[in-house]
Amino acid sequence: NGTCAEGGVSYGSKYLPCELGSGSGNSSLAGSTAGGGIVVMGSMEHPLASLSVEGSVRADGGSYQEDSSKDYVAANSLKGSLGGGSGGTLLLFLKTVVVGHNATLTSIGGNGGPLGGGGGGGGRVHFHWSDIPTGDLYQPIATVKGSIVTRGGSGGNQGYAGENGTLTGKACPKGLYGTFCEECPPGTFKNVTGSDESLCQHCPRLELPHRAMYVTVRGGVTETPCPYKCISDRYHMPHCYTALEELIYTFGGPWWFGLLLVGLLILLALVLSVARMRFVGVDELPGPAPTQHGSQIDHSFPFLESLNEVLETNRAEESQSHVHRMYFMGPNTFADPWHLPHSPPGQLKEIGRAS
Repeated sequence: NGTCAEGGVSYGSKYLPCELGSGSGNSSLAGSTAGGGIVVMGSMEHPLASLSVEGSVRADGGSYQEDSSKDYVAANSLKGSLGGGSGGTLLLFLKTVVVGHNATLTSIGGNGGPLGGGGGGGGRVHFHWSDIPTGDLYQPIATVKGSIVTRGGSGGNQGYAGENGTLTGKACPKGLYGTFCEECPPGTFKNVTGSDESLCQHCPRLELPHRAMYVTVRGGVTETPCPYKCISDRYHMPHCYTALEELIYTFGGPWWFGLLLVGLLILLALVLSVARMRFVGVDELPGPAPTQHGSQIDHSFPFLESLNEVLETNRAEESQSHVHRMYFMGPNTFADPWHLPHSPPGQLKEIGRAS
């Protein structure tokens, strides 16, 4: 009968770890595996100004070696294999870090033996940042192009894998989140200290105009309202309105602007009506009205042509005769105004010849 061992678990503080990885078996057993060690760089009082990693920094647990031991027989006579060692600790006190393309930082659990040995638990990697810049002074504190791994080891032949370890950083100030204290994504803000991504809360949608989009702010957004910009230069801050919309809302919105516009149109109509009445009244005053020979007469308003206009004479050829009183019939409307024919009646022509 065989047995399958459970994988190892991670242990110790993930925010300030200082634990060796545990091994499997003991020194009297061949094939025992060792746990990962502790790597500490810098200190709280004297952090590293900068760390550049181009190779490997490891605190891995040992894996079962087939060629170094025989199968382990437990005291209860159940046949099995030794498990993998758990990962250790990488504790880094520093201000900035650069992990190159081919560089690795690992605290991996070891693999278990082939006869049901469990994998070792992953270790801890912690970056304890010093003097994180905020606001307009913010600068990225980490450039990671390589890999940082804290996974658990694999189990052998139905043995269980070890629990994954942790990758953590010092709690980030407001506006920043994550292991490397990056700016919260556009459209979110963070007004508390901490590193969890869930602390970056979504900005209230009601505060964002429908023609706007959120923008990134250096150092992250710490309070609402969240900064935004209009989606096009056609629109103007802060409401992202067009010029016409700004005019409309200056007067209280569409309803009030519509009422104001109707009022102005009514007032304009009244002014034009009064002006027309005065213009027509002046036109109807008695007296000679000189015209040029061949001139066109405007028939757009009801009017009464003078005798000079009928005779098509100019001021120098004004008639020496005049009519004392004349009576006109008709409604005098736009459709049928009072008028005299352009050719004078025969009676008037005889009077003209007699004079």
